[in-house]
Amino acid sequence: MIMYNTLIGVAAGAALILVPRYWAWLRNERMPMPLVRAPADHSGWAAVFGVLGLLLTGLGGAMTITHPLAEAKPYIDTIFGEPALMLGVLLLAAAWRISRTTPTFAPDRLPDALGPVGVVVVILGLVMTWCTLAILRFDVISAAPAEEPITGLLHQYPAIENTFFAVLYGAAALGCLLFPFAARLGSHRSWQILYWAWTVAGIGFALFSAMNFYTHTGMVVNLADGSDYRW
Repeated sequence: MIMYNTLIGVAAGAALILVPRYWAWLRNERMPMPLVRAPADHSGWAAVFGVLGLLLTGLGGAMTITHPLAEAKPYIDTIFGEPALMLGVLLLAAAWRISRTTPTFAPDRLPDALGPVGVVVVILGLVMTWCTLAILRFDVISAAPAEEPITGLLHQYPAIENTFFAVLYGAAALGCLLFPFAARLGSHRSWQILYWAWTVAGIGFALFSAMNFYTHTGMVVNLADGSDYRW
């Protein structure tokens, strides 16, 4: 049941963490939990956005055009792969733009520069909103298989993991929908909500997907060898 959700989740989570921080420095915003230093060399940010964009575009694209990618969850292409593909292409565009821009980017020019992409980000926010509603309405994520270590311990409680992912999708959607308002000069409240919405979603996606490298490996071992690893 190959779904690429491990690496896609890590890459998407990293992007949701890094994008608002780079944007904060361009806006000269003071931010809590900065995590990384100010971008003295913008080419480094272009490189990391390019790498994340390539991963998301490649894996999200493969997931999008292969249907059903996983017969156990045929809807995973739409709910996970297509938003990842859209995010990946946006990151590639951002990497290209940053690599062609001088580091001295005046904050008062940001609203004009971000105007066109704001439309696309809002549309992505609508996509993520409907994905969130689909997760809640149709129990899309549900519970991990009982054979999967750690997360499989909650196999009898599908609402827990399903709600967890609905919160992550919803937070990402909220940030996207606020993007045009946050891009305006002096829009501190919208900006702060976007900053924390993407930060929470990014950390959640990154940590959970990183853990899945362990849990998915354990699940395959349990299924292949007849083992019973619970942790």
